[in-house]
Amino acid sequence: MSEVFARVASRAIAAGLGAVMLVACGGGTSGGGGGSSTDVTVWSAWGGQELKAFQNVLKPFEEKEGIKVHLTTVRDANQLAINVDAGTSLPDIAPGPSVDKVKDWIDKGVMKPIETALGDKFNDYIANTYPALTTASGDNLYIAVVGGKHYELMVKTQVKGLIWYNKKVFTAAPPKTFDDLLAIQPPAGAKLFCAGFESGDASGWPASDQIDNIIMRQSGEKVYTDWINGKQKWTSPEIKLGYQTFLKEVSSANVYGGPNTALSTNFGRAGKPLFASTPGCLFLEQATFITNFFKEDYPNLVAGTDFDFFAHPSLNSQYDGNVNGFYDNFAMYNDTPAARKLMQYMATSDAQQIWVNAGGTLGAIKSLNYTDPIFKRAAEVAGTAKNLLVTAGDFMPSDMQHAFWKSLLNVTKNPASLDSELARLDQVQAAAYKTS
Repeated sequence: MSEVFARVASRAIAAGLGAVMLVACGGGTSGGGGGSSTDVTVWSAWGGQELKAFQNVLKPFEEKEGIKVHLTTVRDANQLAINVDAGTSLPDIAPGPSVDKVKDWIDKGVMKPIETALGDKFNDYIANTYPALTTASGDNLYIAVVGGKHYELMVKTQVKGLIWYNKKVFTAAPPKTFDDLLAIQPPAGAKLFCAGFESGDASGWPASDQIDNIIMRQSGEKVYTDWINGKQKWTSPEIKLGYQTFLKEVSSANVYGGPNTALSTNFGRAGKPLFASTPGCLFLEQATFITNFFKEDYPNLVAGTDFDFFAHPSLNSQYDGNVNGFYDNFAMYNDTPAARKLMQYMATSDAQQIWVNAGGTLGAIKSLNYTDPIFKRAAEVAGTAKNLLVTAGDFMPSDMQHAFWKSLLNVTKNPASLDSELARLDQVQAAAYKTS
């Protein structure tokens, strides 16, 4: 199977943000821009440093083109769908919808082809962007390729399943296999892993990232994508094996503070014991964005000198090319001259280099310059992936997603509940996919 998936996501999802919050930047409205060549309206989910970085990306565009970008932060991923269903105005540019809406919105003409937005620059975009974000054999709703056309412009990427460590504590060669990883002996008083699964209403998603990496690399992309689509039972041997492997990471013997500490620690703070004066653990599994949190807790840390990562060790050599990742994208909802120009600009290395220079992310373009050695290597992981596979729970029906996250919290607390949890998940699956 050669399907290549990626994920529309940001830390807005990671933080479990659900309420609508509109923050207007630049004095614009959230409506459509008509046929304007001087103004363009944009929605994004970003706040904080991510928003600041995007504003820095937009600044040279506005100055060069004389086009005013009216930017609005919209935390509720459903707001676009609400406007589409109500027939009210849409922003000119915003992220693409959840995967279940992609085909419907394309059929209705809500989303405009990237081929239209980029014009004669489209071939350059395809040539320069990671193939895992643009290549599909047939329709691929996950990256919005339908009928041979593309409907989402990829602008940023993150890679998950990386194993982070303190270079002053762990000085050996990276383990080649997962069994080799589990066999490493941490220093006296430390545990093998740190973990943090708390994230408000979304608690459990960091654990789901860990088991995603296990299943896709242990049982392969066919099992993994069938599982996402409700065609692989939770009680199947492959999914049960994934849970059993995950439980080795969060056992009392292996996880810092024991399972209860993993359950109560926020994902952003999970790495603190790596760098404590007396380290509490050797490794933390997390995505590329975690370095932002390392530096919040320890501002003097230097990437490549104080901390580093190795890629997720092999669980089954035939599936080593499967990498868990996600991306940020934009779709064009109103075909205006200003919207086309902004889409064309965001597809350039000049624009994406500004994002990269701000730190904490990969671009979607293969040839960007990474001064941070960590992200330079992470870009190599993304660029050499055979399949960049989506985060499973984010593409499951809502009831299934939350039952999945909850099950990981439950089995972490009580491993003996595994069989009953998987049986319950089969029941949720039968109902959730019937109504989704």
